[in-house]
Amino acid sequence: MKKVIGITGGIACGKSTITDYLKAQGYFVLNADVIAKELSEMHQPVYKKIVEAFGKEYLKDNLELDREKLGKLIFQNTSARIKLNRISHPIIVEEIQKKIKNATEKLIFLELPLLFEAKLMDLCDTIVCVYVSKETQMQRLMKRDQISYAYAMQKIESQLSLDEKRQQSDYCILAEDWNTTYPQIEKILKEIKGEIKNGSNC
Repeated sequence: MKKVIGITGGIACGKSTITDYLKAQGYFVLNADVIAKELSEMHQPVYKKIVEAFGKEYLKDNLELDREKLGKLIFQNTSARIKLNRISHPIIVEEIQKKIKNATEKLIFLELPLLFEAKLMDLCDTIVCVYVSKETQMQRLMKRDQISYAYAMQKIESQLSLDEKRQQSDYCILAEDWNTTYPQIEKILKEIKGEIKNGSNC
């Protein structure tokens, strides 16, 4: 029987570093953001919906989606964000479900940043939340995306708070220091596989 482990958490908290570690260990990982990006490539289903809903002003000269321009809009405009989610999420979820169904692996890790915001908890058997302090999150996001403090704050505040995500999760990983993060992952893996007794650490 397949088991889907959702990996979620705040922006710039280290989710991808953790799933990269899992992939390196040979585990099967699906990334919702990668799937969403593929579906929003030119002439793909989400691309067509976005052009219909937002217009050609969100396309580059070569007709590819202007992700930076659209990203600024949805982080600054709640109604636009809701609109984008409404038209894109059903298509993305359908593709995720298809990939889970077709997977031959029994343990599937699904990196899904907006798991709680999109109310996709039913996709997962177990949920792991990756978190850091607000200060670390801000520093990482500003450095990673080369953005201002104000824009970084907008991005963070567009998501459910880390405290709320932790409360709704089965396990939590503090990803401040990678030397202590990887042992946390290994412990959770053993618990998920039933090798040691379960004990939520959120």
